[in-house]
Amino acid sequence: MTIFTRRAVAAFMAVAVATPALAFPDKPIELVVPFSPGGGSDVSARVFAQCLENQLSEKVLIKNITGARGKIAEVEVRDARPDGYKLLWAHQGMDMGLATGRSDYNYTAFAPIASTVAMNYGIFAGAQTGIDSVEALKTKVLEEPASYTIGTALNGFSHFAALDFLEQAGVSVDDVRTIPMSGDKTRIVAAIQGNLTLVPTAVGAAAPYVDSGDLSAVAVLSDERDPRLDEAMTSAEQGAPSNFAMYFTTYAPKDTDPEVISALADAWMAAAEDPACQERLVEQSMTVVPAAGAELDAVLADRYARIEELATKFNLTAE
Repeated sequence: MTIFTRRAVAAFMAVAVATPALAFPDKPIELVVPFSPGGGSDVSARVFAQCLENQLSEKVLIKNITGARGKIAEVEVRDARPDGYKLLWAHQGMDMGLATGRSDYNYTAFAPIASTVAMNYGIFAGAQTGIDSVEALKTKVLEEPASYTIGTALNGFSHFAALDFLEQAGVSVDDVRTIPMSGDKTRIVAAIQGNLTLVPTAVGAAAPYVDSGDLSAVAVLSDERDPRLDEAMTSAEQGAPSNFAMYFTTYAPKDTDPEVISALADAWMAAAEDPACQERLVEQSMTVVPAAGAELDAVLADRYARIEELATKFNLTAE
């Protein structure tokens, strides 16, 4: 090897060593939301994407892909190039698909990045029912079994939330008739009109109607009261430890480089811990419940175990 060649090799090696092994991201990241614009999934993703602007050198762009209860979006991300530029923003509904036989995969088909945003969920009732607490519900149902109804999207998030609450409250599902009914607004209107007793829905969706006196808050399904309805008691405060918030987790395709996952997780966790970001979320009746790495793996496993338990106990699994 000549002196010139040795010098060229040395110069190349010096540049190689000085160049970072991972230059990520170097273009915008696409965050896929499996539902239509304007809903809770979409709003939470857009608020959090704004929070990420101070943590990443590139923008996070929201893409809404609807259809098949989120499955079309999930499959698109699952089968995407594992380079970290196409991610999925999903709640536990994805896991409910596997537990009920509607799908052949759950969160384990992806590489989890971080769980950051939680949307508080609750059980509400038409004000005319006089049901404004867990105790009032139990008393009414005991007096007139099967005379009261609860609207849910069968095998969807609202259904599982309702089942979790009723079980923890000690109310038999045989004594409260389940009415198939999708959509927060549809259920809320039905309750206000007197055609439905109980409404499982996001706190943010119900809050204006509680303020107007059209709905009563029975219980908030979270560890702490929601600032938007700070007088509404949690289910746990009333002796029914139901905690069924809608937790939004970001996922990447399964074989994504661990270094990319780590870089994304660092950005997601930093955004979640930003007080300004937390304030934006509180305005939407959302909070941050950050988890990544091994902690996230344990959290996701626990959440899925509860979903599977409910699906089995209440015979939700497809034949």
